[in-house]
Amino acid sequence: MAGVPATPLLKDELDIVIPTIRNLDFLEMWRPFFQPYHLIIVQDGDPSKVIKVPEGFDYELYNRNDINRILGPRSSCISFKDSACRCFGYMVSKKKYIYTIDDDCF
Repeated sequence: MAGVPATPLLKDELDIVIPTIRNLDFLEMWRPFFQPYHLIIVQDGDPSKVIKVPEGFDYELYNRNDINRILGPRSSCISFKDSACRCFGYMVSKKKYIYTIDDDCF
């Protein structure tokens, strides 16, 4: 069945968590692999900075303000040092499996 894309492995069971301080233009290089999956992007650093994600990806984007709002007084358990904010992505994922990458995978 040439021309018919196969259903991606674990499509409904996998989230991809990406901690970031920059725009995610690098996702274009990974589009064939990552586009079928849900992305959880956790912005590290200044929450007023706008993070750009290429069109066509299914994603949720969280920053420090979101974490404070969602976790309230427990928000200090999420560190914003050395990309440890990815732990928040693990927490909000509802999938069976979680894969994580850094924002400098290019």
